[in-house]
Parts: sequence; C-alpha cells; structure tokens
Amino acid sequence: MGSMPTRAGRDKPIASAVAVAASGESVYHARLMTTNRQDVSRWPAWLQLLRVPNLLTVPGDPLAGGLLAAGGIGSSVWLLTVPAGVLFYAFGLIVNDLRDLRVDRIERPSRPLPSGRITPAAARAAAAVLATLALVLCAQAGPRAFTVGVLLLHTVLLYNILLKKVPVLGPLAMGACRGLNLLLGAAACPVAWAVLPAPRRWLLAGAASLLLLYIAGVTALARREVQTGRAGLIGALLRGLLPLQAALCLAAGAGVTSWLAAALLLALWPISGMVAKRFYMS
Repeated sequence: MGSMPTRAGRDKPIASAVAVAASGESVYHARLMTTNRQDVSRWPAWLQLLRVPNLLTVPGDPLAGGLLAAGGIGSSVWLLTVPAGVLFYAFGLIVNDLRDLRVDRIERPSRPLPSGRITPAAARAAAAVLATLALVLCAQAGPRAFTVGVLLLHTVLLYNILLKKVPVLGPLAMGACRGLNLLLGAAACPVAWAVLPAPRRWLLAGAASLLLLYIAGVTALARREVQTGRAGLIGALLRGLLPLQAALCLAAGAGVTSWLAAALLLALWPISGMVAKRFYMS
C-alpha cells in the first residue's frame, strides 16, 4: 500500500489556491486604482481642450442679447440660451482641435489630442453630445431661438471646415459666431424683433456687429500666435470681452437686472485671468 500523504502535503494545493486568489485580487485592485487615476488625470486634459478661460467669456453674449432685446421684461426662458451658447462654443473648440490635429502634432504637441491624452473618437463623441444638448436647450427656449441655434451651429462648422484658413472671411465667420451667440439670447425673448422699438433694434444690431468685428480682429491676430508668441496678448483680448459685455448689459437699461448681469461679468474678468495661468487660452 502507498504511504498516506502528510498534512503539509494535503495543504499545499489549498495554500496555492489561496495564493492565486489573493494574487488575482491584488491585480484587480491595482487595475482598478490605475483606471481611477487615469479617469482623474483626464479631467485636466478635457479642461485644457475646452479652454476654460475662453468659456468664461461666452455667457455674456446671450445674456447681453436677452437684456438688449427685452430689457429683462417678461419670461426668463431666454436664460436657457446662456448654457446653450456655452455648449455651442465648447462644440466649436473641439471641432477646431480635431481639424487642427495634424498641425498641432508639430506646433502644439502638448495639446490634449496630439499628446494622446484624449482620443479623437472621444473628442468626436463629446462634440456630438454638446451640440445635441445645445439644440435641445434652444428648442426649449422657443422656435426663434432654435432657428438661430441651428444657424449658429452651421456657422461654427462652416468656419472650422471651410473658412478657417481663408483671409478676411475666416475671421469674419468666427466673429459671426459670437454675434449670433448674442442674437441667440435676443431670439429667445418673448418680444418679437418686429415689435421692438427702433432704438432698441439698432442697439441690438450694433451690439452684435461690435462683437463680430472685435472677435474678427482677435482671430486675425491669433492666426500667427505660434510664430509671433502673442498667445498672451490674444488671451488678454479675449478676456476683454467681459467688460465689453458688461457695458452692453448696462446699455440695455434693465435696471437692477442689468447691474447684476454686469457685476457678474466683471467678476468673471479676474477669474478668467487666474484660470488662464493654468489652462491654455486662445
């Protein structure tokens, strides 16, 4: 008869199984911690892709437009165009970086897309979500706002796909995006354009034209930011939109509402400058 296995011999398979299980659990936890760290580390990349300092200059467009159109009178549903305008702008920023990916691999290799911190597929998915949410908000704000929203979306695409490299037309298209963003707030107001007093119509048209020309000029300067090192100047000019928007809100003559809107925009001015030190602004 064969000898009986010792207790130590019998325990070896059990110990091995326990060791394997413990090893597998350690690997699982290590992978989970790595995944969590990667998820956290992606946030700065997304914030850089979306140029957070730039985004802070966007709410003032539809805010000023809404106040200029209706003077703060009537329904506040037009305020939905404020987040919608930010979403359209964020959409345009992502599309811009996707279109510039080949150039950025050479000139701006540390940007989120060329560095690989964000994949083009993820960027395209995010852009689609942002555009959809913006249009939904515009639809909730009313048919006129939805029409302007669709026009703004197409202008963003037209600029990024066809006109960006075209002299004069490219900067004007970029400026038109900001002018339309102001008109987005105006379009959501309950007062129709046709029944607005003539002075208010002229004021609204002048404000949209002012934004168009201002951003067209900044865009023309920004075209050579890499070669001339004027990124800091471009950022300062973009931040200059905030006091301009505040002045337009005050020009609307909506009383306390105008003053509150202007105070909010002026408060964002130094905040945008501080955030710009951490994230790319242009």
